[in-house]
Amino acid sequence: MGTYGLDGVLTAWMQGSLTTEQAVGQMLQLMKQLDERLKELERLTNPPRQAMKARRRRARSEGD
Repeated sequence: MGTYGLDGVLTAWMQGSLTTEQAVGQMLQLMKQLDERLKELERLTNPPRQAMKARRRRARSEGD
């Protein structure tokens, strides 16, 4: 079974199509997907810290 969207999980649970345990499992899968997507966004938008420090040092030395 694939994951439902959050609205789908809640609807299926309220209609009795999913047990509480199944609904919790689906929500955990959704949270895992969101966590992976967030990590990817953070990786794309935030350069590694060491690279930033090296750039700052380089910029300072070039300014001299």
